[in-house]
Amino acid sequence: MTTTRIEPLRRNARIITRAVSADLVQVATPERVIGFVRAEHDSFVAIKGANPHWGEVVGRYATQGMALEALRQRKRSI
Repeated sequence: MTTTRIEPLRRNARIITRAVSADLVQVATPERVIGFVRAEHDSFVAIKGANPHWGEVVGRYATQGMALEALRQRKRSI
């Protein structure tokens, strides 16, 4: 039996971003949508889930890159 830690898999996961509107970016793996990043005033909000209106807010971040990383590193996202 081989045991593989999940953290390296999440770290190496390939994510794809697609601009939905001027202030909303969809974040996905090749298989499914994991969430969205919404620009609000001077911060970026990471939203976990397939629908930005009903998703779970993960947090607010200073940069879009930090919000993307928060979604990618989130347990059970990938």
